Amino acid sequence: MADSTLVLLAALSLLVGLSAYAVLAGADFGGGVWDLFASGPRRADQRAAIERAIGPVWEVNHVWIIFVIVVLFTAFPRAFAALCIGLFMPLTFVLLGIVLRGSAFAFRAHSEGSPALQRRLGLVFSVSSLITPFALGLCAGAVAAGAIRPAGEGWQTVPVSELLRPFPLLTGLLAVLICSYLAATFLTAEATGALRADFRRRALATGAALAVCAALGLVLAVDEAPEHSTALLEGRGLPFALAALVLGIAGIALMARRAWRWVRPVGVAFVLAILWGWAAAQWPYAITPVLTFEAAAASPAMLRVYLVCLAAGGVILLPALWLLFRLFKGGHPEAGRRAEERV
Repeated sequence: MADSTLVLLAALSLLVGLSAYAVLAGADFGGGVWDLFASGPRRADQRAAIERAIGPVWEVNHVWIIFVIVVLFTAFPRAFAALCIGLFMPLTFVLLGIVLRGSAFAFRAHSEGSPALQRRLGLVFSVSSLITPFALGLCAGAVAAGAIRPAGEGWQTVPVSELLRPFPLLTGLLAVLICSYLAATFLTAEATGALRADFRRRALATGAALAVCAALGLVLAVDEAPEHSTALLEGRGLPFALAALVLGIAGIALMARRAWRWVRPVGVAFVLAILWGWAAAQWPYAITPVLTFEAAAASPAMLRVYLVCLAAGGVILLPALWLLFRLFKGGHPEAGRRAEERV
């Protein structure tokens, strides 16, 4: 019998990992999308700004997806099995996208003497940056729509026809738009002059597209993910949905008014409100509507060991991450010089 307190703590740690991945890796994915759509007379400068922003920290941002996977197979092994079997195809695209994206980004940085090779590697990096969040959003939409179903003592692989329904496809598009909006917001805050104006226009356009797609997603969810829709619009997800609405409007307004100091924190809060609202709407299900977190959880003894290891690991990891970001992205006097050296 699972201990509900231990299950809740483990689930919250999973949400923390997802939140960190959504914000940090999400901005990286969005940077890759804007690398693909760099245009105009400052196209090369736009790509250089994206590389400066991503370069120092892109590897560590993907620590969080490893953390999420470890939490799943340690604390919620039945949910891990259901996701890996049911969503085998889109998760394969996620894995391929992460590997190809990182490899292409690293090799491109060391291919200065071959412009043609740099262009090809840049295309792989950019396309992979688009495919990966799309596939992750597709997975989220399939879970919310109840597409993963049991088969005896195991799980069915979700048919391609289920993945290609309008709601999962739209959640995939929403994931790409969220990453793109977040990246444009970060880049607007970090850039100056004409480059800042370029990324500001992208942030405003993406914010408008995101609002339209989110409204369409809510309409589709009523039919294709009714339980999730009800919980999001009438239940425990409603406060987060309202917060996301307010923060989205505030973010666009701040961007329009050129309040550079606030656009990044408000953009982060907007993304977190969306993610937490989605999680609140899905609770208590790990796999909607057939497997709750309590039913998916490991034994209480295993959960206790996991939480102790989590606390011990956090003592080591969190100060190290703080130092890394301070050195390469924060207010440390060496941060700017070190970032420039990576380009």
